[in-house]
Parts: sequence; C-alpha cells; structure tokens
Amino acid sequence: MIDETFYEYLISRYKNLRNKGKIENADIVYEEGNPSCGDMIKIYVKLSEDKNVIEDVKFEGKGCTISQVSADILADMVKGKKIEEAKKLDKKEFISELGIELSPIRIKCALLAYKVFKMGAYGIKIDDEKI
Repeated sequence: MIDETFYEYLISRYKNLRNKGKIENADIVYEEGNPSCGDMIKIYVKLSEDKNVIEDVKFEGKGCTISQVSADILADMVKGKKIEEAKKLDKKEFISELGIELSPIRIKCALLAYKVFKMGAYGIKIDDEKI
C-alpha cells in the first residue's frame, strides 16, 4: 500500500516531469517497453564532445505514473556523470532513490527506465533477470 505522502509526491512529480522530451542528434537513443502492462520508455542521451560525460538526458514514454516518474528520476541521477560511472549505476541504488517499497508487479514498472538506459549505454540487450 502506498502511503498518502508518497502518493502526493508521485502525482506532483508526474505532473511536472523535468526531463520529458526529445534530444535531437542524441548520442544514445534506446527504447523498450514492458509488454505485460504497456509501459514504454525511450531514452535520449547527449554526451560531451569527448563522449565521456552525460550532458543531458530526456525521455519520451507512456504508461503508469511509476514508470514515468522513475524515468524522470533516472535522468536526474545520471546527468552530469561520466558515462562509465553512470553505466555502473546499481539497481539497489536506483530503487533507493525512488524512496518506496515496490510490489513485485510494480518493480518492472519502476525498473523500465533503468533497463532502457543500461541497454542504450552498453548497446546490448539485457535480460530482466540480469538487471
């Protein structure tokens, strides 16, 4: 059960997503969805000229509040970091940043943006069990 304070935070953040949008000429673009619920996230990453630092991250998507807010939070977490550092973002660290306990059903919603970012950054397909 989600407590009322967190619910209000989720709705407020969902209504004011800071990183929603598209980056033209992005260095990394990757999209994937969660077929079980219909969530979809497309991540755009702009790297510095030397390709070492993440200058900007945007996302486009549709789906539940948790999937969209998670994408927004992920963008905030990796922006300004070296790409090699951002690739090492730990799943537990990411979930901790969300600040909620997730049911097994919601974990895939929350981790979709994480998975899409990792797949785009590494340029590989990652099984759900490995993230």
